[in-house]
Amino acid sequence: MLRKSLISFLLLTIYLGSCLLIYTSENKENTVKTAKIENSNINYLDNSIAKSDVIATLQIPKINLKRDIYSLTNPHNNVEENVTILTDTEKLIVLAAHSGPGDIAYFNDLDELTLNDTINLTYKNTNLLYKITSIEEQPKDGNIEIKKSDQKRLILTTCSKKSNDKQLVIISEIEKDDLT
Repeated sequence: MLRKSLISFLLLTIYLGSCLLIYTSENKENTVKTAKIENSNINYLDNSIAKSDVIATLQIPKINLKRDIYSLTNPHNNVEENVTILTDTEKLIVLAAHSGPGDIAYFNDLDELTLNDTINLTYKNTNLLYKITSIEEQPKDGNIEIKKSDQKRLILTTCSKKSNDKQLVIISEIEKDDLT
């Protein structure tokens, strides 16, 4: 348990530091160059990682996002390559990814989501449908404040586009799964 907590903390720290670097180095020339690299990099990642390592697939129809998720212990579960799973419990899943310019900014369009939008997650062979219940800006200090709940929740986080010292936190609750 302590090891999982330490790994989650380290991944979140790396993620938050990387977000700061991305936002402080933004410019139009880099955006154009990385947009050209993005498509080939996505194809490389999809073809080079065995599908058997995938524990989930995240789909957000409103922003045309579809990404595979790898287990906490998989070396590809890091924000430098993929959408990263930080917490994996029966009641709570937390995912993080970069936003801003670059070929790994998978959560760049999260700020376009609104309350009641849906998120699909195929997780361990179960199709889950989540509805967004809260969108917050929280301090970027290595922590995410989450209120206790009996509901199954999926939380997405990325750097805020509004402030370098904030993170965007999108909280969604289970709407439907294969088992209900």
